[in-house]
Order: sequence, then structure tokens, then C-alpha cells
Amino acid sequence: MSQSPSMPKSHGIIFQPDMILAYLARTKDQTRRVKGLKLINQEPDAWQLIFTPKNEDIGFVSFGHKTDRSKKVVHVNFPYGKIGETLYFKETWRAWEDPNMGEDFIKYRADDMLISPVDFGWDPTRHHDWDHIVGKFDKWQSGMFMAQRFARFRDVNILSVGIERLHDISEHDAKWEGVTCPPPKGIIHYASYRDEYFKLWDRINGKTLPASKNPWVFVYKFPVYDRTYIKASEE
Repeated sequence: MSQSPSMPKSHGIIFQPDMILAYLARTKDQTRRVKGLKLINQEPDAWQLIFTPKNEDIGFVSFGHKTDRSKKVVHVNFPYGKIGETLYFKETWRAWEDPNMGEDFIKYRADDMLISPVDFGWDPTRHHDWDHIVGKFDKWQSGMFMAQRFARFRDVNILSVGIERLHDISEHDAKWEGVTCPPPKGIIHYASYRDEYFKLWDRINGKTLPASKNPWVFVYKFPVYDRTYIKASEE
């Protein structure tokens, strides 16, 4: 479906099932991503920020090498849009047919929620609309390839976009990344949201870019969950 020129541009961003659940639980309002920063994160300590935008219309940052002046300045675009634009959340899904009603639904793996494609505005009399789910009943579909038409969370406003080193995350922000913090274990060790967030990071990114490397990350913040972001009936 094409987007009207009057509508803000929307960007797909993938979330793991536990992060979808955190969003639904209203405990997640931000995410940190390394998309576009591959070159910089090969040597994250060797680069420094030399430009960050103060104008919301500018959607990139610039890096300069700390010691090698022969290296060109590197400009990196915001990977998922800028303030004034929106996100739609990509997650694992599948097509599902109700055995009793014979009606087709979109089913989401995180919480098994069902949404009728009709609620997305699809017309069951138009083969083009329903052809999108043909062949997708047999197995779960990766969120990586989720088209916007399948997303239940749409038009999620981008409140801010920042950039920082991963270890700069505060305890407050780590909590709002959607992690849970176990109770203290005795008087010697106290768990922290930052510790739990770094564990989550390594579970997702540890093979290629572990938290110990302290990579540069883009920080996207958005409103906590509101059911109006689900563009379908929940009844």
C-alpha cells in the first residue's frame, strides 16, 4: 500500500517476542540499534562524534577518526527515520485459520494474538488483498521480512533519536528497554537493569558485537504502548 504524501514516512523495525511483550506491558519506550554503524564499530574507540544535529530536519551524524587524519569523515544516516516520522514494529507472525469459523487471521507469536485481515482494511472480495497470506499458513514467518500490511503496531511516533556508546546507558533507560531485574542476591551482589540489559544485548548481538566492545548505538525513543497503535480491533 502506497503512503500518502501528507502522511509521515514510516520505518519498519524488528523486535524479538520478549520485547513485543515488554511493549505491551508498557515497560518499553526505547531501543538501541547499530544499523549503519558497521564501519565505526570495527574500532569504536578510534572514532569520535564531530557532528550531531540540533535541527530535527537533519537525519544524520558524523564521525571523525581520532588519530588517522587520512581517513575521511564518515556520515551515518539515522537508520529508522527521524523525529516527525513513525515506526511500525516487525515481529514473527503467521496466517491462521479458525477451524470452527473458517475465517482467516493474522497470528502473532509473542502473545498468540489474532487479528482479522478485514480489520486491517483488506477486502475479502479482492484476490489481491488475500493473496498476501496464501502459502503462509504452514509455518511462522520471520519478522525480518514482515511487510507493513501485516504489522499490528503502526504509526508509532519517533520522539527522539540519539547516538551514544552502549555503556553510556543509564539505569533508568536500561529499565525502559523492557528488561526485568531479578531481586538482590544477598548483601554482596545487587542486580541492575544495566546488567540485565547487557545480557539481553549479548543474547541478540553477542556473536558479532558483544556488549564488552562498547559499540556506538542509535537510541530511538517512542511513546509507551497505547492500544491506538494497534490498527485493528482487539475485541
